[in-house]
Amino acid sequence: MFTFVILCSCSKKTNETGNGIEKYLGDYSYSDPAICMVYEPVEGEDDGNGNPLYGIQYRKITDLDGILASGNTMLIYFYSSMNNDSGAITAAVEDLAQAYNGRLSVLMLDAMEYPDMMGKYDIEAVPEFVLKKAGQADKVFDSVSYEYWTLNDVIDWLAANGVA
Repeated sequence: MFTFVILCSCSKKTNETGNGIEKYLGDYSYSDPAICMVYEPVEGEDDGNGNPLYGIQYRKITDLDGILASGNTMLIYFYSSMNNDSGAITAAVEDLAQAYNGRLSVLMLDAMEYPDMMGKYDIEAVPEFVLKKAGQADKVFDSVSYEYWTLNDVIDWLAANGVA
Protein backbone atom coordinates (compact mmCIF):
# COMPACT_ATOMS: atom_id res chain seq x y z
CA MET A 1 0.00 0.00 0.00
CA PHE A 2 1.28 3.46 -0.90
CA THR A 3 0.80 6.77 0.84
CA PHE A 4 0.94 9.71 -1.53
CA VAL A 5 1.64 13.39 -1.04
CA ILE A 6 0.94 15.45 -4.14
CA LEU A 7 2.48 18.91 -4.09
CA CYS A 8 3.09 21.37 -6.86
CA SER A 9 5.42 24.30 -7.47
CA CYS A 10 5.98 26.89 -10.14
CA SER A 11 9.73 27.47 -10.34
CA LYS A 12 12.44 25.44 -11.97
CA LYS A 13 14.24 22.60 -10.21
CA THR A 14 16.37 19.86 -11.69
CA ASN A 15 15.08 16.33 -12.06
CA GLU A 16 16.65 14.29 -9.30
CA THR A 17 15.60 10.86 -10.50
CA GLY A 18 19.05 10.36 -12.05
CA ASN A 19 17.67 8.64 -15.16
CA GLY A 20 19.19 11.12 -17.62
CA ILE A 21 15.96 12.63 -18.92
CA GLU A 22 16.48 16.04 -17.34
CA LYS A 23 18.15 17.32 -20.52
CA TYR A 24 14.79 16.86 -22.31
CA LEU A 25 12.79 18.82 -19.74
CA GLY A 26 12.10 22.52 -19.32
CA ASP A 27 10.26 24.69 -16.84
CA TYR A 28 7.17 23.73 -14.91
CA SER A 29 4.01 23.77 -16.97
CA TYR A 30 0.41 22.72 -16.52
CA SER A 31 -0.66 23.70 -20.05
CA ASP A 32 1.90 22.30 -22.50
CA PRO A 33 0.74 19.35 -24.60
CA ALA A 34 3.82 17.27 -23.67
CA ILE A 35 4.63 17.01 -19.97
CA CYS A 36 6.74 14.70 -17.82
CA MET A 37 5.53 14.03 -14.29
CA VAL A 38 8.64 14.29 -12.13
CA TYR A 39 8.95 13.44 -8.43
CA GLU A 40 11.30 16.06 -7.03
CA PRO A 41 11.73 18.52 -4.16
CA VAL A 42 9.12 21.24 -3.96
CA GLU A 43 10.82 24.63 -3.82
CA GLY A 44 10.30 26.39 -0.50
CA GLU A 45 8.62 23.39 1.16
CA ASP A 46 10.18 21.44 4.03
CA ASP A 47 9.12 19.28 6.95
CA GLY A 48 9.95 21.90 9.57
CA ASN A 49 13.35 20.33 10.20
CA GLY A 50 14.91 21.61 6.98
CA ASN A 51 14.31 18.40 5.02
CA PRO A 52 12.74 19.08 1.62
CA LEU A 53 9.29 17.79 0.83
CA TYR A 54 8.89 15.99 -2.49
CA GLY A 55 5.98 15.93 -4.87
CA ILE A 56 4.97 15.40 -8.46
CA GLN A 57 5.92 18.34 -10.64
CA TYR A 58 4.74 18.87 -14.23
CA ARG A 59 7.74 19.64 -16.41
CA LYS A 60 7.48 20.68 -20.06
CA ILE A 61 9.09 18.20 -22.46
CA THR A 62 11.37 20.23 -24.72
CA ASP A 63 12.53 17.31 -26.92
CA LEU A 64 9.88 14.61 -27.23
CA ASP A 65 11.82 12.59 -29.81
CA GLY A 66 14.90 12.71 -27.60
CA ILE A 67 13.14 11.57 -24.45
CA LEU A 68 11.36 8.77 -26.32
CA ALA A 69 14.68 7.58 -27.77
CA SER A 70 16.51 7.82 -24.42
CA GLY A 71 16.15 4.11 -23.68
CA ASN A 72 14.42 4.74 -20.36
CA THR A 73 11.31 2.83 -19.38
CA MET A 74 8.37 5.15 -19.97
CA LEU A 75 4.66 5.15 -19.47
CA ILE A 76 2.95 7.46 -21.93
CA TYR A 77 -0.43 8.68 -20.70
CA PHE A 78 -2.55 9.98 -23.57
CA TYR A 79 -5.37 12.30 -22.51
CA SER A 80 -7.53 14.92 -24.19
CA SER A 81 -7.41 18.58 -23.23
CA MET A 82 -10.96 18.76 -24.63
CA ASN A 83 -12.27 16.37 -21.95
CA ASN A 84 -12.91 17.98 -18.56
CA ASP A 85 -13.55 14.56 -16.95
CA SER A 86 -9.89 13.49 -17.11
CA GLY A 87 -8.87 15.22 -13.83
CA ALA A 88 -9.48 12.17 -11.63
CA ILE A 89 -7.53 9.93 -13.97
CA THR A 90 -4.67 12.43 -14.13
CA ALA A 91 -4.57 12.55 -10.31
CA ALA A 92 -4.35 8.75 -10.23
CA VAL A 93 -1.55 8.86 -12.82
CA GLU A 94 0.30 11.31 -10.53
CA ASP A 95 0.08 8.69 -7.79
CA LEU A 96 1.43 6.12 -10.20
CA ALA A 97 4.31 8.42 -11.22
CA GLN A 98 5.24 8.86 -7.58
CA ALA A 99 4.97 5.16 -6.75
CA TYR A 100 7.11 4.15 -9.75
CA ASN A 101 9.66 6.95 -9.36
CA GLY A 102 13.07 5.64 -10.42
CA ARG A 103 11.56 2.67 -12.30
CA LEU A 104 9.76 4.51 -15.10
CA SER A 105 9.12 8.01 -16.33
CA VAL A 106 5.53 9.12 -16.87
CA LEU A 107 4.88 11.27 -19.92
CA MET A 108 1.55 13.03 -20.38
CA LEU A 109 0.62 13.76 -24.02
CA ASP A 110 -2.44 15.61 -25.23
CA ALA A 111 -3.97 13.38 -27.91
CA MET A 112 -5.31 16.44 -29.71
CA GLU A 113 -1.73 17.62 -30.33
CA TYR A 114 -0.23 14.21 -31.21
CA PRO A 115 -2.56 12.53 -33.73
CA ASP A 116 0.39 10.84 -35.47
CA MET A 117 1.36 9.08 -32.24
CA MET A 118 -2.26 8.10 -31.67
CA GLY A 119 -2.21 6.53 -35.13
CA LYS A 120 1.14 4.84 -34.57
CA TYR A 121 -0.28 2.96 -31.57
CA ASP A 122 -3.77 2.44 -33.08
CA ILE A 123 -5.33 4.34 -30.19
CA GLU A 124 -9.05 4.84 -30.70
CA ALA A 125 -9.97 6.64 -27.48
CA VAL A 126 -8.41 8.31 -24.45
CA PRO A 127 -7.33 7.97 -21.77
CA GLU A 128 -4.81 5.42 -22.95
CA PHE A 129 -1.42 4.17 -21.81
CA VAL A 130 1.62 3.00 -23.77
CA LEU A 131 4.61 1.31 -22.16
CA LYS A 132 8.03 1.79 -23.77
CA LYS A 133 10.89 -0.42 -22.59
CA ALA A 134 14.29 -0.67 -24.24
CA GLY A 135 14.66 -3.84 -26.27
CA GLN A 136 10.93 -4.62 -26.24
CA ALA A 137 8.01 -3.80 -28.48
CA ASP A 138 5.87 -0.95 -27.19
CA LYS A 139 2.75 -2.17 -25.38
CA VAL A 140 -0.68 -0.50 -25.40
CA PHE A 141 -2.97 -0.90 -22.39
CA ASP A 142 -6.01 -1.01 -24.75
CA SER A 143 -8.46 0.70 -22.41
CA VAL A 144 -11.31 0.43 -24.94
CA SER A 145 -11.30 -3.35 -24.44
CA TYR A 146 -12.32 -2.85 -20.80
CA GLU A 147 -15.91 -2.15 -19.85
CA TYR A 148 -14.54 -0.46 -16.73
CA TRP A 149 -10.94 -0.22 -15.53
CA THR A 150 -9.13 1.15 -12.49
CA LEU A 151 -5.59 2.21 -11.69
CA ASN A 152 -5.06 -1.27 -10.25
CA ASP A 153 -5.70 -2.69 -13.73
CA VAL A 154 -2.96 -0.42 -15.08
CA ILE A 155 -0.62 -1.50 -12.26
CA ASP A 156 -1.37 -5.18 -13.01
CA TRP A 157 -0.71 -4.52 -16.71
CA LEU A 158 2.61 -2.86 -15.88
CA ALA A 159 3.61 -5.84 -13.71
CA ALA A 160 2.59 -8.29 -16.46
CA ASN A 161 4.92 -6.34 -18.75
CA GLY A 162 7.92 -6.47 -16.44
CA VAL A 163 7.56 -3.24 -14.46
CA ALA A 164 7.40 -4.12 -10.78
